[in-house]
Amino acid sequence: MPDPTNPTIGYFTVVQDDRTGWTGGLLILNRGGRPVEFQCTLPVRPSRAHEILFGTTMRDHLIGEVIGPMLVTKCRTPLSLLCCDQIESLSLNSRGEVPVALVSEAAEGDEGPITSDMLTGSSQVTLVNATLHVPLERASAVETLAKHFEDMPDAIEPFERIREAIREAQSQIARAA
Repeated sequence: MPDPTNPTIGYFTVVQDDRTGWTGGLLILNRGGRPVEFQCTLPVRPSRAHEILFGTTMRDHLIGEVIGPMLVTKCRTPLSLLCCDQIESLSLNSRGEVPVALVSEAAEGDEGPITSDMLTGSSQVTLVNATLHVPLERASAVETLAKHFEDMPDAIEPFERIREAIREAQSQIARAA
């Protein structure tokens, strides 16, 4: 259960690499934007049979049903809010009590412009320098939480920290092999 006096914010993303596979990272920050915990998966490499069976839903499956739940389950720090940069991650909203928000500015680099018709039933909440898309029923709770994170320097940059940490982990594995 999250501590309302000391909230945390999680950042979740998945990096897909043709050579290594799909690797997810979860970075949990305190109110000032400092790391509290980091989790990273080993690369997930779907078999050719999986690719055939899942077809165009493979990305949804890996991000929202395999990698995301695995990282959230492994997390030792209670989360107050989980931010993501991939629309497929929003399926995590249905899996628990922690609100999951799509960070528009971070998602638009890969996804293109985020429009309201792409996210039916969502509301926008401002967090520092970013726009969060959250389910309507969780909007007021996320607005309240966002006020606790006003001292964070940036609400978009943590995704780059995760990608850099994943690249570093992958290069260490490659050196060891």
